[in-house]
Amino acid sequence: MSKPPQQPPFPNKYHVKLVASPDSKACLICYKPATTVLLADGNGDFFYTCPQHLLDNQFANAIHPQEYTELLDKKQTLTDKKSKLEKDVESEKPYIWNTVAGYWKQKDKDKDKGKDKDKDKYTESKYEKLKQELADVTKELEETSKKILEFKFKLYQLNQDIYKNRLMSYQKKKYSQQRAVKIQEEGFFPSVPKHSLE
Repeated sequence: MSKPPQQPPFPNKYHVKLVASPDSKACLICYKPATTVLLADGNGDFFYTCPQHLLDNQFANAIHPQEYTELLDKKQTLTDKKSKLEKDVESEKPYIWNTVAGYWKQKDKDKDKGKDKDKDKYTESKYEKLKQELADVTKELEETSKKILEFKFKLYQLNQDIYKNRLMSYQKKKYSQQRAVKIQEEGFFPSVPKHSLE
């Protein structure tokens, strides 16, 4: 009968915590003073790191919460809407030759000109409306992109190699503690003889 796979002492899911400047300690990667702490679920492991290392995919990847996923979906929707509006604005744009062509029409076609003016006014109002809508969508898209860039992630998953190093470090620490306890116990080292030398 095979044994079930052994579970690691702590999961690869780290919470970001900040400490005060006087409590800063050396970063795990670059050894500069850092105030950002990554704390494993269940408090099994923690270490200090610089915030810029969290942006490196070779070190850790952010776990995207629902709020961030919604922002990404909103950005995609707005991008699609913006490209559609740009096409609509371009198709409704009044061209200069339409006004120049109207100048060369004969004077006896004033009735037709009146109809063309109404049509031009409708086209221009539709064009202006689309242009305004495009400006609103562009502004909203910029705001959403800014929110995405400034989003603060609270959960991270370490790269597999880094995570293995953290597990090894945990095992070494645990082994050292067990060894220290064992050394302090009586009977580990031979005792001094108690009988007299005579």
